[in-house]
Amino acid sequence: MVKNNKFLKDNLYLLVGTGFLSVSGFFFHFFMGRSLGPEDYGVLASVMAVMALIGIFISTLQLSISKFVASFKIKKKIEELNYLFSATFKKLNKLFFILWLLFLGVNIFLSSFLEINYWFLFMASFVLLITPSIAITRGFMQGLQNFRIYGICLSMEGFFKLFLGIGLVLLGFGVGGVIAAIVLSYFIAVVYAIKMVKKSVGSSLKKFESQEIYHYTLPVFFTVLFFTAFYSFDLLLVKHFFPAVDAGNYAVVSLLGKIIFFASFSIIQVMYPKVVELSENGGRHKDVLLKSFLVTLAFSLPLLTVYYFFGGLVVNLLFGSQYLGVVNLIAPYGLFMLFVSLSKMFSLYLLSFKKYLFLYLFGFFLILEIVLLSLFHASLTQVVNILLSLGFLFTSLMGYLVVRFKE
Repeated sequence: MVKNNKFLKDNLYLLVGTGFLSVSGFFFHFFMGRSLGPEDYGVLASVMAVMALIGIFISTLQLSISKFVASFKIKKKIEELNYLFSATFKKLNKLFFILWLLFLGVNIFLSSFLEINYWFLFMASFVLLITPSIAITRGFMQGLQNFRIYGICLSMEGFFKLFLGIGLVLLGFGVGGVIAAIVLSYFIAVVYAIKMVKKSVGSSLKKFESQEIYHYTLPVFFTVLFFTAFYSFDLLLVKHFFPAVDAGNYAVVSLLGKIIFFASFSIIQVMYPKVVELSENGGRHKDVLLKSFLVTLAFSLPLLTVYYFFGGLVVNLLFGSQYLGVVNLIAPYGLFMLFVSLSKMFSLYLLSFKKYLFLYLFGFFLILEIVLLSLFHASLTQVVNILLSLGFLFTSLMGYLVVRFKE
């Protein structure tokens, strides 16, 4: 059944890759949570939240590139495809070197706001320099629907982050060693990705009008920015407003909740280029959305059930008894991340048809989240309840937009 069903086969390829990335990532966090302790783990979680914001550029470029790669692939415009690969490397590497220099200055403010060592942020900033390579290779693999290689690259990233991170911590390098391991894991995986993508593109180039790509990239950027901020700003605000130990405890809640989000990653990644392809060919694209929606629920609801009934066992087993004080927050935060996953699915579906109305809605909810968390943060429970309420309302409105949408 799976062998003859391309949708399921592609999901399986990417599910294995993202599954390995996620599982290795969870072991990575479990080890760090126990080894570093709540305070240092809170610092690491804050730095990783900043890196997630850098990841906005990766996801933006990946989605933009993948749409046009998918379109060129369908129309068999191989020479234009090759030009896209070559030209974007040259332009983006120059741009991101400038952004890296600017980010070094921004880190001074972030270091003070988050009360963490400047050099941790400096090390994390090197991800900016390899962002073009990560985004371009992932965009090509996604657009060409080469999900087997994509899955291998994600697995490599997870493998090296886990084992380099554990090794450097055991050698006594602490938080700094962990950050170095993360940067190196990206670098190693992207070297392999470049080699594999180059095999899919030739040397014959044909220049095309690239203005449409830039017009499409802007709404993609805001989509990814809003989503990443929606599930990252809470970590940064908690780190700012709460004691270090509470920030570390909240980082555990956030991590376990994000398992829901990562579980849906492969489903959304596979859905996007398939919707683009079907829309180009006049196919039934809403069927793909419905399948993706149901598969996401099938993965997420059992996990939420485990969190609700056995949250204490999960936390104690993975992180230790020092984090048991926040067990009651895991299921609600996990439900919030399910809402985030579904909202991302709906937004990418609309984005593939260049429907951007939802961005205004999302911008409003993001501002509302920041304002509410800045004003009301008497406890971690209050923080999670605010996120859950906003997530439910936003997902409901996004679902309404999708149902009303007619291509």
